[in-house]
Amino acid sequence: MSLIIEIASTFYISYVSEKNAIGMLIFAFIGPFLSLPFVGYVVDSKNWNERIWMAFAAAFGYVSGSLIVIKIIY
Repeated sequence: MSLIIEIASTFYISYVSEKNAIGMLIFAFIGPFLSLPFVGYVVDSKNWNERIWMAFAAAFGYVSGSLIVIKIIY
């Protein structure tokens, strides 16, 4: 699982360096969902419903940050 997360983060970094906004937003959004199995260990979540909501919140934050970076780059 960590290999998949590392590959996705490498794609994200490569899209940032290539100034590819769509790819950057896609990988910024799916990153938190790739780490869902580990979320329960990071924060105290009792069920999968809470973990999925936390992944959506993190994805929203990452996409918002990516949009700010896109605004600065372009």
